[in-house]
Amino acid sequence: MAVVSIVPDEKPRQALRLRRFVLASLAALSVIVFMTLLYTGGYLRPEGLVWSISGILACIVVFFAILRSGLNLRLKDPSMTGIQMVSAMTVVTSTAFFINSEARDTVAPILLMIFYFGIYRMDTRAMTRLALVNIALYGVLIAALYVYQPHTTDFKLEFLRWGVLALVSLWFGTIGGHVTQLRRELALRRASIEALLERDDLTGVGNRRFLTHMLEQEKSRANRSGTVFCVAMLDLDYFKKVNDTYGHAAGDEILKVFAQVAQQDLRKIDYFGRYGGEEFMLIMSDTRLEGAQATAERLRANVESARYKDVDPQLVQTVSIGIAEFQAGETIEHVQLRADKAMYKAKARGRNRVEIESSDVRSAAAGDSPRVA
Repeated sequence: MAVVSIVPDEKPRQALRLRRFVLASLAALSVIVFMTLLYTGGYLRPEGLVWSISGILACIVVFFAILRSGLNLRLKDPSMTGIQMVSAMTVVTSTAFFINSEARDTVAPILLMIFYFGIYRMDTRAMTRLALVNIALYGVLIAALYVYQPHTTDFKLEFLRWGVLALVSLWFGTIGGHVTQLRRELALRRASIEALLERDDLTGVGNRRFLTHMLEQEKSRANRSGTVFCVAMLDLDYFKKVNDTYGHAAGDEILKVFAQVAQQDLRKIDYFGRYGGEEFMLIMSDTRLEGAQATAERLRANVESARYKDVDPQLVQTVSIGIAEFQAGETIEHVQLRADKAMYKAKARGRNRVEIESSDVRSAAAGDSPRVA
């Protein structure tokens, strides 16, 4: 028998929205408890209790159904934050109609609590609009009291409550929007810092941390969806001799030019970076060995035909490349080791060539090959 989970693990962002909704629903249920206490204390009429319970439960059921079905993904705001907040405000404000005048002050903190759920997601304009909705709803409440309960309502007190609610709501809207803006700026700065941490300072391509992250991402996708990918290890031939002949500054220039040339024919879904020293890695998404070998051959030819006019116009720099295709159940260390072994094989067979490693996972774990310069 199939079991339908409340939170779908296959869609992380949707799962996060549902988890947040569960927290909001718990807060809504606490409001039901509060309304029940008002009723038992004689401050809320029976029809008010029925209305609040019905309205809150209806909102929970409807919004959960929309989120769980995925219909929310068609909306501009898939989290439906504004819609949920307006719905909650409407239910609470309309319930206040059934609360005795002396206890109606208890509604304002609940309305402001609802604002909290928009602070971390909505900008100042959106929060201000919600504040105006909150103010308008309380205005409608006062009008309803004037029509249906004119003799039992202290309208001076109600207008005072309305003014305080308006002031605090607008203040919440302004501060909430400011907090949201600060969070977005912090997120952008964090993303910039993380991007810098994953870039190689010399060549500008991804560094070892970036490559490890991409390998883990591709492995996760392959295990989840059955996709394939290949890993290529690239090592510049005789690079130590280049450094000894032309100096380390020239070696740095060659590395920078090589990184630019190597990326010429790559797709946007491929990941290229510097693994360390003169060794680089290429991760080819959705690619079998045959396609990876063709890509590597083009890359090898481009590198061989490149010229380094700032170092020596006659210099020809070549690269040896080893490729391995990820196999189900394999670790990223194993697939990388197999690509490394293929690269050593290319070195041993004369350099400036592409070799593939198609052995199984067990042979990949057998050990390293001796490094060839």
